[in-house]
Amino acid sequence: MQVLVAHAPREMAVEERPKPEPGPGEVQVKTRVVALCGSDLHLYDGTHPYRTYPTIFGHEASGWVTQVGDGVSELSKGDHVVLEPCMWCGECYPCSIGRYNCCSRMRTIGVTEPGALADFYVAPARALHRIPEDLSPQAASLCEPHSVGFHANARGGVNDSDQVVVIGAGPIGLTILAGAKLRGAQVAIIDLIDKRLETARRMGADLTINADKADPVETIREWTGGNMASVVVEAVGQPKTIESTIQLVADGGRVVIAGVTEEFFSLRGVDITKKELTIYGSRNNLGVFKDAVEYVTNNADLAATMITREYPFEDAIEAFETTLAHPEQVCKVVINFET
Repeated sequence: MQVLVAHAPREMAVEERPKPEPGPGEVQVKTRVVALCGSDLHLYDGTHPYRTYPTIFGHEASGWVTQVGDGVSELSKGDHVVLEPCMWCGECYPCSIGRYNCCSRMRTIGVTEPGALADFYVAPARALHRIPEDLSPQAASLCEPHSVGFHANARGGVNDSDQVVVIGAGPIGLTILAGAKLRGAQVAIIDLIDKRLETARRMGADLTINADKADPVETIREWTGGNMASVVVEAVGQPKTIESTIQLVADGGRVVIAGVTEEFFSLRGVDITKKELTIYGSRNNLGVFKDAVEYVTNNADLAATMITREYPFEDAIEAFETTLAHPEQVCKVVINFET
Protein backbone atom coordinates (compact mmCIF):
# COMPACT_ATOMS: atom_id res chain seq x y z
CA MET A 1 0.00 0.00 0.00
CA GLN A 2 1.03 3.64 -0.34
CA VAL A 3 1.69 5.84 2.67
CA LEU A 4 2.85 9.44 3.07
CA VAL A 5 5.77 9.45 5.49
CA ALA A 6 7.21 12.53 7.20
CA HIS A 7 10.93 12.01 7.95
CA ALA A 8 11.77 15.53 9.14
CA PRO A 9 10.27 19.01 8.93
CA ARG A 10 9.07 19.61 5.36
CA GLU A 11 10.52 16.28 4.24
CA MET A 12 7.75 13.89 3.18
CA ALA A 13 7.61 11.13 0.61
CA VAL A 14 5.11 8.58 -0.66
CA GLU A 15 6.38 5.09 0.15
CA GLU A 16 5.27 1.50 -0.29
CA ARG A 17 4.65 -0.37 2.93
CA PRO A 18 2.89 -3.60 3.90
CA LYS A 19 -0.78 -3.30 4.75
CA PRO A 20 -1.12 -3.19 8.58
CA GLU A 21 -3.03 -6.09 10.11
CA PRO A 22 -5.39 -5.54 13.06
CA GLY A 23 -4.53 -7.11 16.38
CA PRO A 24 -6.99 -8.03 19.14
CA GLY A 25 -9.47 -5.20 19.68
CA GLU A 26 -8.30 -3.40 16.55
CA VAL A 27 -9.83 -2.59 13.18
CA GLN A 28 -8.31 -2.11 9.74
CA VAL A 29 -9.75 0.87 7.86
CA LYS A 30 -9.60 1.78 4.17
CA THR A 31 -9.05 5.53 4.02
CA ARG A 32 -11.50 7.61 1.99
CA VAL A 33 -10.84 11.26 2.87
CA VAL A 34 -8.41 12.97 5.24
CA ALA A 35 -8.86 16.64 6.16
CA LEU A 36 -5.71 18.60 6.96
CA CYS A 37 -5.68 20.14 10.42
CA GLY A 38 -3.67 23.14 11.56
CA SER A 39 -1.84 20.64 13.75
CA ASP A 40 -0.87 18.65 10.65
CA LEU A 41 0.63 21.78 9.11
CA HIS A 42 2.63 22.57 12.24
CA LEU A 43 3.75 18.95 12.49
CA TYR A 44 4.84 19.15 8.87
CA ASP A 45 6.86 22.36 9.30
CA GLY A 46 8.31 21.23 12.64
CA THR A 47 6.71 23.84 14.89
CA HIS A 48 4.17 21.64 16.71
CA PRO A 49 5.08 20.84 20.35
CA TYR A 50 4.10 17.17 19.92
CA ARG A 51 6.17 16.57 16.75
CA THR A 52 7.94 13.25 16.26
CA TYR A 53 9.65 11.77 13.19
CA PRO A 54 9.36 9.62 11.20
CA THR A 55 5.59 9.47 11.27
CA ILE A 56 2.45 9.29 9.16
CA PHE A 57 0.11 12.25 9.65
CA GLY A 58 -3.67 12.28 9.30
CA HIS A 59 -6.20 12.23 12.14
CA GLU A 60 -9.32 13.86 10.61
CA ALA A 61 -10.34 10.84 8.59
CA SER A 62 -13.29 9.01 7.11
CA GLY A 63 -13.21 5.50 5.68
CA TRP A 64 -14.73 2.06 5.94
CA VAL A 65 -13.89 -1.10 7.86
CA THR A 66 -12.05 -3.73 5.84
CA GLN A 67 -11.04 -6.15 8.59
CA VAL A 68 -11.68 -6.60 12.32
CA GLY A 69 -9.40 -8.17 14.89
CA ASP A 70 -10.24 -10.73 17.55
CA GLY A 71 -12.69 -9.53 20.17
CA VAL A 72 -14.24 -6.76 18.06
CA SER A 73 -18.02 -7.03 18.03
CA GLU A 74 -19.20 -3.43 17.74
CA LEU A 75 -17.95 -2.94 14.17
CA SER A 76 -18.18 -5.10 11.06
CA LYS A 77 -16.54 -5.22 7.65
CA GLY A 78 -18.13 -2.59 5.41
CA ASP A 79 -19.13 -0.17 8.18
CA HIS A 80 -18.50 3.47 7.31
CA VAL A 81 -16.53 5.13 10.10
CA VAL A 82 -14.74 8.26 11.28
CA LEU A 83 -11.70 8.38 13.51
CA GLU A 84 -11.44 9.71 17.06
CA PRO A 85 -7.64 9.71 17.17
CA CYS A 86 -6.71 10.03 20.84
CA MET A 87 -5.76 6.89 22.77
CA TRP A 88 -5.63 7.32 26.54
CA CYS A 89 -4.02 5.04 29.12
CA GLY A 90 -6.86 4.85 31.67
CA GLU A 91 -4.38 4.80 34.58
CA CYS A 92 -2.84 8.25 35.05
CA TYR A 93 -4.28 11.00 37.26
CA PRO A 94 -6.39 12.79 34.59
CA CYS A 95 -7.77 9.44 33.40
CA SER A 96 -8.61 8.50 37.00
CA ILE A 97 -10.80 11.61 37.35
CA GLY A 98 -12.49 11.15 33.97
CA ARG A 99 -10.36 13.71 32.11
CA TYR A 100 -8.98 11.22 29.57
CA ASN A 101 -8.76 13.93 26.90
CA CYS A 102 -5.62 15.22 28.65
CA CYS A 103 -4.14 11.82 29.53
CA SER A 104 -0.54 12.14 30.73
CA ARG A 105 0.48 9.25 28.46
CA MET A 106 -1.65 10.21 25.49
CA ARG A 107 -0.92 8.54 22.17
CA THR A 108 -2.54 10.07 19.11
CA ILE A 109 -3.12 8.47 15.74
CA GLY A 110 -1.57 10.74 13.13
CA VAL A 111 0.79 12.36 15.63
CA THR A 112 2.62 9.81 17.79
CA GLU A 113 1.09 6.76 16.06
CA PRO A 114 0.79 6.00 12.31
CA GLY A 115 -2.09 8.03 10.89
CA ALA A 116 -4.59 7.94 8.08
CA LEU A 117 -2.53 9.43 5.24
CA ALA A 118 -2.20 5.90 3.91
CA ASP A 119 -4.33 3.55 1.85
CA PHE A 120 -5.09 1.61 5.04
CA TYR A 121 -4.51 2.18 8.75
CA VAL A 122 -5.23 0.31 11.98
CA ALA A 123 -6.95 1.76 15.05
CA PRO A 124 -8.52 0.45 18.26
CA ALA A 125 -12.21 -0.27 17.74
CA ARG A 126 -13.05 2.26 20.47
CA ALA A 127 -11.41 5.00 18.33
CA LEU A 128 -13.87 4.53 15.46
CA HIS A 129 -17.44 5.79 15.19
CA ARG A 130 -19.98 4.41 12.75
CA ILE A 131 -21.55 6.99 10.41
CA PRO A 132 -24.43 6.82 7.90
CA GLU A 133 -23.40 5.42 4.52
CA ASP A 134 -24.92 8.39 2.71
CA LEU A 135 -22.84 10.97 4.61
CA SER A 136 -20.21 12.28 2.21
CA PRO A 137 -16.66 11.27 3.19
CA GLN A 138 -15.60 14.91 2.86
CA ALA A 139 -18.13 16.11 5.43
CA ALA A 140 -17.49 13.06 7.61
CA SER A 141 -13.79 13.92 7.87
CA LEU A 142 -14.85 17.10 9.69
CA CYS A 143 -16.35 15.27 12.67
CA GLU A 144 -13.05 15.32 14.55
CA PRO A 145 -12.44 19.09 14.34
CA HIS A 146 -16.07 19.69 15.30
CA SER A 147 -15.51 17.60 18.42
CA VAL A 148 -12.62 19.91 19.33
CA GLY A 149 -14.82 22.98 18.85
CA PHE A 150 -17.67 21.45 20.81
CA HIS A 151 -15.32 20.61 23.70
CA ALA A 152 -14.04 24.21 23.82
CA ASN A 153 -17.65 25.33 24.28
CA ALA A 154 -18.16 22.79 27.03
CA ARG A 155 -15.03 24.02 28.79
CA GLY A 156 -16.35 27.57 28.69
CA GLY A 157 -19.86 26.56 29.79
CA VAL A 158 -21.36 28.40 26.82
CA ASN A 159 -25.14 28.80 27.00
CA ASP A 160 -27.95 30.74 25.37
CA SER A 161 -27.39 33.79 27.59
CA ASP A 162 -23.81 34.28 26.41
CA GLN A 163 -22.24 36.66 23.96
CA VAL A 164 -19.18 34.79 22.78
CA VAL A 165 -16.09 36.08 20.99
CA VAL A 166 -14.04 33.58 18.98
CA ILE A 167 -10.53 34.73 18.03
CA GLY A 168 -9.56 33.04 14.77
CA ALA A 169 -11.81 31.96 11.90
CA GLY A 170 -9.70 29.02 10.85
CA PRO A 171 -11.23 25.53 10.91
CA ILE A 172 -11.14 25.16 14.70
CA GLY A 173 -12.49 28.67 15.23
CA LEU A 174 -15.30 27.87 12.83
CA THR A 175 -16.19 24.67 14.68
CA ILE A 176 -16.19 26.64 17.94
CA LEU A 177 -18.60 29.05 16.23
CA ALA A 178 -20.80 26.11 15.19
CA GLY A 179 -20.81 24.70 18.72
CA ALA A 180 -21.66 28.05 20.30
CA LYS A 181 -24.53 28.65 17.88
CA LEU A 182 -25.83 25.15 18.63
CA ARG A 183 -25.90 26.13 22.31
CA GLY A 184 -27.94 29.25 21.48
CA ALA A 185 -25.25 31.87 22.06
CA GLN A 186 -24.64 35.04 20.09
CA VAL A 187 -21.20 34.80 18.47
CA ALA A 188 -18.71 37.33 17.17
CA ILE A 189 -15.58 36.08 15.40
CA ILE A 190 -12.30 37.89 14.70
CA ASP A 191 -9.78 37.21 11.95
CA LEU A 192 -7.50 38.97 9.44
CA ILE A 193 -8.72 37.12 6.34
CA ASP A 194 -11.97 38.28 4.76
CA LYS A 195 -12.64 34.95 3.01
CA ARG A 196 -12.65 33.15 6.34
CA LEU A 197 -14.95 35.77 7.81
CA GLU A 198 -17.30 35.25 4.85
CA THR A 199 -17.37 31.55 5.71
CA ALA A 200 -18.10 32.43 9.34
CA ARG A 201 -21.10 34.51 8.26
CA ARG A 202 -22.43 31.59 6.21
CA MET A 203 -22.04 29.42 9.31
CA GLY A 204 -24.14 31.77 11.41
CA ALA A 205 -21.79 34.33 12.98
CA ASP A 206 -23.72 37.29 14.37
CA LEU A 207 -20.75 39.63 13.97
CA THR A 208 -17.48 39.35 12.04
CA ILE A 209 -14.48 41.59 12.63
CA ASN A 210 -11.39 42.01 10.48
CA ALA A 211 -8.85 43.15 13.06
CA ASP A 212 -6.86 44.97 10.37
CA LYS A 213 -9.87 47.15 9.55
CA ALA A 214 -11.63 47.69 12.89
CA ASP A 215 -10.65 47.79 16.55
CA PRO A 216 -11.93 44.51 18.03
CA VAL A 217 -12.12 45.88 21.57
CA GLU A 218 -14.23 48.90 20.62
CA THR A 219 -16.40 46.83 18.28
CA ILE A 220 -17.10 44.23 20.98
CA ARG A 221 -17.76 46.98 23.54
CA GLU A 222 -20.43 48.41 21.25
CA TRP A 223 -21.86 44.96 20.40
CA THR A 224 -22.24 44.05 24.08
CA GLY A 225 -23.54 47.42 25.25
CA GLY A 226 -20.35 48.06 27.16
CA ASN A 227 -20.24 44.75 29.04
CA MET A 228 -17.70 42.94 26.82
CA ALA A 229 -18.04 39.22 26.02
CA SER A 230 -19.06 36.75 28.71
CA VAL A 231 -16.91 34.09 27.00
CA VAL A 232 -13.82 34.55 24.82
CA VAL A 233 -12.30 31.55 23.02
CA GLU A 234 -8.81 31.84 21.52
CA ALA A 235 -8.25 29.55 18.52
CA VAL A 236 -5.07 30.94 16.96
CA GLY A 237 -2.26 29.94 19.29
CA GLN A 238 -0.24 33.17 19.23
CA PRO A 239 0.91 35.11 22.32
CA LYS A 240 -0.64 38.34 21.02
CA THR A 241 -4.09 36.80 20.49
CA ILE A 242 -4.01 34.98 23.82
CA GLU A 243 -3.13 38.24 25.56
CA SER A 244 -5.95 40.04 23.74
CA THR A 245 -8.57 37.82 25.40
CA ILE A 246 -8.26 39.85 28.61
CA GLN A 247 -9.37 43.08 26.92
CA LEU A 248 -12.30 41.38 25.21
CA VAL A 249 -13.78 39.46 28.14
CA ALA A 250 -16.31 40.85 30.62
CA ASP A 251 -15.76 41.22 34.33
CA GLY A 252 -16.51 37.81 35.84
CA GLY A 253 -16.19 36.21 32.39
CA ARG A 254 -14.58 33.05 31.09
CA VAL A 255 -11.60 32.64 28.76
CA VAL A 256 -10.91 29.41 26.87
CA ILE A 257 -7.51 28.89 25.24
CA ALA A 258 -7.80 26.31 22.47
CA GLY A 259 -4.89 27.48 20.30
CA VAL A 260 -1.60 25.59 20.72
CA THR A 261 1.76 27.32 21.11
CA GLU A 262 5.13 26.65 22.71
CA GLU A 263 5.71 30.37 23.20
CA PHE A 264 5.27 32.29 26.44
CA PHE A 265 2.64 34.99 26.78
CA SER A 266 2.13 37.70 29.39
CA LEU A 267 -0.98 38.68 31.38
CA ARG A 268 -1.12 41.34 34.09
CA GLY A 269 -2.05 39.82 37.39
CA VAL A 270 -4.34 42.70 38.26
CA ASP A 271 -6.42 42.07 35.13
CA ILE A 272 -7.07 38.51 36.27
CA THR A 273 -7.95 39.40 39.83
CA LYS A 274 -9.86 42.61 39.11
CA LYS A 275 -12.12 40.85 36.62
CA GLU A 276 -12.03 37.61 38.66
CA LEU A 277 -11.64 35.69 35.43
CA THR A 278 -11.88 31.97 34.93
CA ILE A 279 -9.33 30.76 32.40
CA TYR A 280 -9.58 27.27 30.87
CA GLY A 281 -7.30 25.30 28.64
CA SER A 282 -9.02 23.12 26.05
CA ARG A 283 -7.55 19.98 24.49
CA ASN A 284 -9.06 17.33 22.21
CA ASN A 285 -12.59 16.42 23.31
CA LEU A 286 -14.18 14.85 26.34
CA GLY A 287 -17.25 12.79 25.56
CA VAL A 288 -18.65 14.98 22.78
CA PHE A 289 -17.44 13.12 19.69
CA LYS A 290 -20.83 11.49 19.15
CA ASP A 291 -22.42 14.95 19.40
CA ALA A 292 -20.06 16.11 16.66
CA VAL A 293 -20.98 13.13 14.47
CA GLU A 294 -24.67 13.87 14.95
CA TYR A 295 -24.18 17.55 14.13
CA VAL A 296 -22.18 16.89 10.97
CA THR A 297 -24.65 14.22 9.87
CA ASN A 298 -27.55 16.64 10.26
CA ASN A 299 -25.69 19.67 8.89
CA ALA A 300 -23.35 18.17 6.31
CA ASP A 301 -23.61 21.00 3.80
CA LEU A 302 -23.09 23.65 6.48
CA ALA A 303 -20.11 21.80 7.97
CA ALA A 304 -18.55 21.36 4.53
CA THR A 305 -18.75 25.12 3.93
CA MET A 306 -15.25 25.41 5.36
CA ILE A 307 -13.75 23.07 2.71
CA THR A 308 -12.05 25.24 0.11
CA ARG A 309 -9.81 22.78 -1.76
CA GLU A 310 -9.61 19.06 -2.46
CA TYR A 311 -6.54 17.16 -3.64
CA PRO A 312 -6.01 13.55 -4.73
CA PHE A 313 -3.63 11.55 -2.54
CA GLU A 314 -0.84 11.73 -5.11
CA ASP A 315 -0.83 15.53 -4.68
CA ALA A 316 -0.83 15.47 -0.88
CA ILE A 317 2.58 17.12 -0.51
CA GLU A 318 1.41 19.96 -2.74
CA ALA A 319 -1.66 20.27 -0.49
CA PHE A 320 0.58 20.80 2.56
CA GLU A 321 2.82 23.31 0.79
CA THR A 322 -0.02 25.31 -0.73
CA THR A 323 -1.91 25.52 2.53
CA LEU A 324 1.18 26.76 4.37
CA ALA A 325 2.12 29.24 1.65
CA HIS A 326 -1.34 30.70 1.01
CA PRO A 327 -3.45 30.68 4.19
CA GLU A 328 -5.44 33.58 2.77
CA GLN A 329 -6.70 31.34 -0.04
CA VAL A 330 -7.66 28.21 1.90
CA CYS A 331 -9.60 27.32 5.00
CA LYS A 332 -9.94 23.55 5.13
CA VAL A 333 -8.15 21.27 2.65
CA VAL A 334 -9.12 17.64 2.19
CA ILE A 335 -7.19 14.80 0.56
CA ASN A 336 -9.31 12.31 -1.35
CA PHE A 337 -8.12 8.71 -1.73
CA GLU A 338 -10.97 7.83 -4.08
CA THR A 339 -10.12 10.08 -7.04
